[in-house]
Amino acid sequence: MSNKQVVLDAYAPPYVPLKLKQLNQAAALVVPSTPAPCTQYASYTASFAGHSFLASRDFPPGTTVEDPSSNGAEAASLVSSTYKSTFATALRQEETALRQEYEAHAIYQTSLTQTPSDAAHSMYRLIVPGLREFNLPLEVGDIVRLKQLRFDARGELIVFSGFTAPDRAPVPGSLDVCHEAVVWVIDRMNETLFLRLDGLRPMSMLFNASFTIQSSRADALHRAVNEAHAHLQESHSWLRAMLFPTRDDGAMQHKLNPSAFNFELFDDELNHEQLRAVHTILKEKYGRLPYLISGPPGTGKTKTIVEIALQLIHEHNTSRVLLCAPSDPAADTTVHRLSKHLTPNELLRMNSSARSFPEVPASIMPFCHVEDKFFSLPPFADLMRRRIVVTTVRDAEVLHQARLTNRDLFALERDFHTALHPEDTSYVPSLHWTALLIDEAAQAAEPEALLSLLAVAPPKNVPKGLKEPRVVMVGDQNQLGPRTASKKPVIQKSLFERLLLRPIYCEHPLTRSKQNGGHVPRLTRDMLPIMKPPFTDLIRNYRSHPAILATPSSLFYNDTLEPCASGVESLLTWKGFKGRKLPVLFRDNRSEDEIEQDGGGWFNVGEANIALEMAQSFLRQELLQPEQICIMSPFRAQVKVLRKKARAQAKSGINIGPLEAFQGLESRLVILCTTRTRDRFINQDMARGLGVIHEPRRFNVALTRAKQGLIVIGNPDVLDLDENWASFLAFCKRTGSWEGELGWRAPHSEKVKRSRLEKQMHLRNMVEEAGDERINGTRQLGISSREEDGVWNSGVAAEEAVRDAEASPN
Repeated sequence: MSNKQVVLDAYAPPYVPLKLKQLNQAAALVVPSTPAPCTQYASYTASFAGHSFLASRDFPPGTTVEDPSSNGAEAASLVSSTYKSTFATALRQEETALRQEYEAHAIYQTSLTQTPSDAAHSMYRLIVPGLREFNLPLEVGDIVRLKQLRFDARGELIVFSGFTAPDRAPVPGSLDVCHEAVVWVIDRMNETLFLRLDGLRPMSMLFNASFTIQSSRADALHRAVNEAHAHLQESHSWLRAMLFPTRDDGAMQHKLNPSAFNFELFDDELNHEQLRAVHTILKEKYGRLPYLISGPPGTGKTKTIVEIALQLIHEHNTSRVLLCAPSDPAADTTVHRLSKHLTPNELLRMNSSARSFPEVPASIMPFCHVEDKFFSLPPFADLMRRRIVVTTVRDAEVLHQARLTNRDLFALERDFHTALHPEDTSYVPSLHWTALLIDEAAQAAEPEALLSLLAVAPPKNVPKGLKEPRVVMVGDQNQLGPRTASKKPVIQKSLFERLLLRPIYCEHPLTRSKQNGGHVPRLTRDMLPIMKPPFTDLIRNYRSHPAILATPSSLFYNDTLEPCASGVESLLTWKGFKGRKLPVLFRDNRSEDEIEQDGGGWFNVGEANIALEMAQSFLRQELLQPEQICIMSPFRAQVKVLRKKARAQAKSGINIGPLEAFQGLESRLVILCTTRTRDRFINQDMARGLGVIHEPRRFNVALTRAKQGLIVIGNPDVLDLDENWASFLAFCKRTGSWEGELGWRAPHSEKVKRSRLEKQMHLRNMVEEAGDERINGTRQLGISSREEDGVWNSGVAAEEAVRDAEASPN
């Protein structure tokens, strides 16, 4: 008898009868279905270029060569010579992991439904659990393999009715078929796929459904890596400067920054840091490299990039901006902001034909182009007139397919001019795309970002003097990164994050990481000359109460966040806050976490009851409406429990969902259900990137969604295994923001310390209680001792000196 301890796999897949699995693997005759309508790119290109000036460009499958020694190298150590082999390996690993993810989401013994209107078009409806939360990256045009269940007279499942050939190869019978149904419409809110299914014999309406990876999406990324590799071989490559910038690509600054900005704003609410970023980008004096804007939660990242886009097209009437985002919702948000300033003749929301209509907000539709009931491209002349084109980094591939990249359009114009004027060999066309802006860039995998970079990249061996496109990326590397199936670091790290780790950014004296006492360094005269910062660190938060920001600011942003939101104290009268001036509460909960019997995930009934009761308490006090409350959990099974209980209690208006779904969103009140109350399975959570323990980015996102109130429910003895959680728990304990057992003690850790914002709030409360809010005519922030008083006062003097220097005409 072995004494080895048996460790249960909490994430073992649910049990599926062997015969159902065998049916999926059995030989079958493939029955295809009618493809979904889509843009015919060759015809589109021919409509404006013919075949003489823009020859047909073949798009073969990706042929990147995998380097066995690469093994998904760390993104920080990536170099140009290994770029192709490293990402070839990473993409292969991602495809393998994605295929396994698809297999894990196969649906067994499920039914298809059909309405009379569906029948006229051979359409059927398939319910896909998890589709609402984008569990599966499904698109219009994808193939769903359907195996129809057939039963014999005894009710036993028929796995295979054919025979075996002499060479032992199975030969399927006429009824052994695999229908390749095509996704025509996706309704994520109702978790429903509308499938085109031709040639179905209605013997049974029960099916096994399995999902497939479309090679076209993977091939596009492989081609991008191949093309990037070719660009990197050039000695003075623009793309090399975008992917591997060095000090030689920067520019020196010899004067202090101007104290005022002489351009008219579209948004007059921009703060100093946002204005500085816009001004620097417009003046183009920071060098030949990407300009990076690092924006923590609630600091106005999208507001900033919208202003940049508008200023760029206002600067020159020939400017054309390609603005990309990592997801369709993020791109739609940007279009919504831009639509206040631009008409549909100036702004295009470019969608792939693979996007489903129900996903597009009604307000965005006027800016989209629809052709024969699918998204497409406007006529060439109309497209060329659009000042800003917004799409996702993935859908930038549409520009490659339609031959609308800078490289293609440059060649078209040059060759057409040469045909008309063969004697004139000096003509150099301007580039069509003059700038690339990427919003939420930290959420885009690097091969995806390549698609947009290559869309605007100048042609190889660019003529000297040709004005090159500007590249600006905005994001937050401390929130959730790219959504990937693989856990390999190189594919999980965005280009934005990798660039920030390069010396020209991270070693600059003015970067956030060089802060002193919680303040971002400011440029002074004695620092000149200095490399012009090709970046801006946003610091002003317009979303949350200072108590909500205190821990994230300290842990992830070098204590630099400045709370600037107004009206964030409206929930302080909630009885659960017990009169404290801090709208934060940790609720100790020891109810046991459980796992669904079919392996569906973790849930905690006791925690769900507490969360809904707390939400109800706010509603009873009439402090909030249901839709102003968000309840989140990192475990999908807990989300299901919460939703079921909320519906039963007539609280369906409350926003309940998985933690990842709330990135980029905000709510007046956030109730975070950590769910995990036992430490036994934490290692398994970590291996799969689940939960909120030892998941710093997920932790950061969870805490920073709240505007006016934050409640966390969990077991402190489990959460404090993570230093970040220990820091938050210690904050709650020190400030009295704690409900439940009081025996918890903070473990020793460098992260368990008082943040600048906590000290500031403590001092303010002391001053207000003393009836004197000002000391020496100036409000003091972040003080806890006489020594710190001196530091603060000297800081005020330094700030005044800098302002005087900047205002000086010399």
